Amino acid sequence: MKKRAHARSKRRRQAGYTLVDMMIVVLIMSVLGGLGFNAYGKYIARARRPQTIMAFRAIAASQREYLLTHGRYAGTFSALGFNIERGAKISPTEIQGHTYNYRILQDDGPRSWYVIATGNIDGDLFPDIIAASNPR
Repeated sequence: MKKRAHARSKRRRQAGYTLVDMMIVVLIMSVLGGLGFNAYGKYIARARRPQTIMAFRAIAASQREYLLTHGRYAGTFSALGFNIERGAKISPTEIQGHTYNYRILQDDGPRSWYVIATGNIDGDLFPDIIAASNPR
C-alpha cells in the first residue's frame, strides 16, 4: 500500500507546469508581442504617407491652375484657396493637418514654389519630412 501511495504522489508532482516553464512562456510571448507591436507601428506610419502624397498632388494641381491664371505661382495657401481635410490654418503659409504640418515657400521668387510637410508619424525621436516643389 505504501508503494501505491508513493507512486501516486510522484505522478501528481510531475503533472502540470513549473513556475520556470510559465515564466519562459511569458517571456517568449512578451518578445513576440513587442516585435509585433513595433511592426504594426511601422505599418501605420507607412499607411499615413499616401495622405501627404495626395495633398502634394492637389497642391501641385492648384499651383498649375494659379500659374495659368496669374502668370506666377502662389506664395500662400490662402491665395491658392487650399486647405487640408480636418486641418487648421496656422498662418497664410502654414496649415496644420491631421498627421503633418504643411508649409509653402517661394525660395526662388514668384516662378517657384516649395512645400514641406513635417510630422512625427512613427513615434521615434526624429521628425518625418516630405517635400515637393515645382518641376524645373
